[in-house]
Amino acid sequence: MKTKSFTLTMIAFFLISISGVLAQDDMKTVFGDSDHKIDHGGYGAFTIGYSQIDKKDALVIGGRAGWLIDHHFTLGIAGYGFSNNISHKTYDNYADNMSMAGGYGGVFLEYIILPNHPVHVAIPILFGAGGATTYDGNIWDQHNWQHYDYYYDGDAFLVFEPGVELELNIIKFFRLAFGVKYRLTNGINLSYTYYQDGDYKTVNVDPRAIDGFNYNISLKFGWF
Repeated sequence: MKTKSFTLTMIAFFLISISGVLAQDDMKTVFGDSDHKIDHGGYGAFTIGYSQIDKKDALVIGGRAGWLIDHHFTLGIAGYGFSNNISHKTYDNYADNMSMAGGYGGVFLEYIILPNHPVHVAIPILFGAGGATTYDGNIWDQHNWQHYDYYYDGDAFLVFEPGVELELNIIKFFRLAFGVKYRLTNGINLSYTYYQDGDYKTVNVDPRAIDGFNYNISLKFGWF
């Protein structure tokens, strides 16, 4: 219920913001032009973030590139990769070594509020798809003392990720953004398989293991 409320709030906020832009008196119409000139620009961004995936700390890295219309609205593409195998710890229980990795991407829309102010807010929303795989990054053959990496299962998913960013205009062509997003998928169908005590064991993954908050920092370069 909290997830649905958050998503609906983000959508409503985005639509209200867009309607404010469309309602400006100086916009161009089919009946004539005003004194306002629509500017065009664009930017590319590198993003690094932290999230919880399958109840484990995960690193999320990626980027996006977009066409910026009149300093306020961006249309572009984005892509991110993730892995929750950050610590590379070794456990006595092989099930604890199970890791998940994958990526997702798609089309993103963004509305920027008061872009010419030194500190302002941006609202990005991503619609797309992705894939994830489960694997054991630390299997040892105790008889032959050999190490193996096995990949066990994979699945695809759809993703919807709204967010809010606090942007700082550092210089004319560079912005620094601190953001929080919520990654919402249609669910995954994955399982872990591992060998322990002379037998293979299987553990099903929570279908909502990828859903969750993503806290990130973005470096944006371009013509704003």
